[in-house]
Amino acid sequence: MSENIKEQLNIADAKGGKNNEGGESSRPSFEISADNPELSKTTDQLNDLHAMVAGDKQINAETLQKIREQILALQNKEKEKIHLISASYTHPDGKQEIINLTLETRLADFLSFYQTTNIYLPPNFEDTIRDIWEKNQTKIEQAIEQNGFDDMLIIPPVADTGDLSEKMKMENGYYTGSSFDAGGGFAGAKSENADKPRIIIFHKKTLPKIQEENGLDVHLNITAGDARKLFAQNPDEQMNLIDFLIMERKVFEESNIHISDYKEKSGQWLNTGAGARLVDSCWHPGHHKLRVAANDPEYQCGYLGVRPARCFF
Repeated sequence: MSENIKEQLNIADAKGGKNNEGGESSRPSFEISADNPELSKTTDQLNDLHAMVAGDKQINAETLQKIREQILALQNKEKEKIHLISASYTHPDGKQEIINLTLETRLADFLSFYQTTNIYLPPNFEDTIRDIWEKNQTKIEQAIEQNGFDDMLIIPPVADTGDLSEKMKMENGYYTGSSFDAGGGFAGAKSENADKPRIIIFHKKTLPKIQEENGLDVHLNITAGDARKLFAQNPDEQMNLIDFLIMERKVFEESNIHISDYKEKSGQWLNTGAGARLVDSCWHPGHHKLRVAANDPEYQCGYLGVRPARCFF
């Protein structure tokens, strides 16, 4: 430990100490503050200190605990700094908005969500997601500044879409189109990137509001063929059926709304195939069900579009 750090922590010699007038050995007081900018870089030194004094019987348990608490405080402070993105987005009307996304907060939300819904997560899932975030922080910040994305999905690899669909059921469940069923239904649906853990940033709004408030093309009324071309041209700017099912259920649990309501023109083309057809989905409020269909390349509908999103691996 450097002398500078010792001075900041008000530490003399961990094995020394001066006797007070009563003859008892006095120990230095530890004035450690997580707000001290110099200490934000000294977690390793604090860990070294803890290891050094832990075997000293003259250091009482209260002092050791105080050191440990400060180590954790500094580690958490640094973790928050790494995992927070704060970006300024300018709407088409000139209004500025500060958008904050904190990985650790959303990761905890999704871990709890997946535990409640019994979704399998690989043993290294949390570390993998943190690696994805840290590797792509600059790109995520740029995407928020350019497009105003205000929320994120944290998606695990999914081997069985049929099993996932059962666990993501809401209200009265699903009704599916005959072409989707002919293509194998949920079990036969083939989604791009289904085997990859990923972070998706998106707008927690209906499609018309995204276009109105953010000025982004949501591609309403394009054909299935045009949607497929769009996904091929922009492979990182899409959602598949797995992403969509998780988004619908998670947003509904958090806000009690269905953001893919077809009456709000918020049905979505998805980067998922059912045989030769492209899958689309929307919420049908009259039936209280999620409609899942698959259509030929020339099919188009006024309430079907493409939700702006950005996917990171």
